[in-house]
Amino acid sequence: MVSLGFVGTGALAEAVIRGLQKTEAKAYTYRLSPRSEARSRALAAAYDNTIREESNEAVVANSDIVLLGVLPKQIGTLGALPFRADQIVVSFLAGVSVDLVRTNVAPATRVVRMIPLPGIEYGKGPILMTPPDPEVEALFGPVGDLVILDRESDFDTMCIPSGLMSAHFQMQNTVLGWLTTRGMPAAQSSRFVRSLFVGLGALALAADEKGDPLPPQEYETPGGLNETARAYLGRVGWFEETTKVLDVVDAHRKTLAK
Repeated sequence: MVSLGFVGTGALAEAVIRGLQKTEAKAYTYRLSPRSEARSRALAAAYDNTIREESNEAVVANSDIVLLGVLPKQIGTLGALPFRADQIVVSFLAGVSVDLVRTNVAPATRVVRMIPLPGIEYGKGPILMTPPDPEVEALFGPVGDLVILDRESDFDTMCIPSGLMSAHFQMQNTVLGWLTTRGMPAAQSSRFVRSLFVGLGALALAADEKGDPLPPQEYETPGGLNETARAYLGRVGWFEETTKVLDVVDAHRKTLAK
């Protein structure tokens, strides 16, 4: 039986575990590091195939695929763990290169860098990875849309839009706040706004699968609500600011990578 070991059991690791447990990977054994304590204990209690180990050393020693979820600044601690040459190592460490991870997990050399997003718990959203690896692809394919890049420099650039997640939720909440000021009931407003954005995402993915570039003009009526909103946002420079914020996030990423 394949054993998956999680070094670092944070919120993202929990989302990955809960997502994988809904796939054929529910037949695997999951070994969790003891931190965070509350999360690792809860996961071990929730799934019969999940073991909370007493140390990271035990996780690595007993796993076939090791998934790293520690903080980037803690990468130096990995060298003390008993990695093996036959293991696959999947790194969730933001801004940490494959080569740097490989240096710290020797003698393991089969290293994949990945950015799963919180929607992985529900089998939704993109999963960035580099380099290609058939076994890792088979494991994560059922829990999201795999975006596999050959060049790590492309991976670094592609991850930048993920910095818009919290801004996206603030936009949704701003719309909800506007509805509240108009006296709209909270429950119905929330369901409408959340579902609106989910539906737009599904529409965009369907268009992408057909090779449709999704021109916005096809989703508005001349003189209608959507045209009015998009024209106003264009006049105030909203779309240009979106480009600028991506540049800001990219510059910040480069400082973190130093």
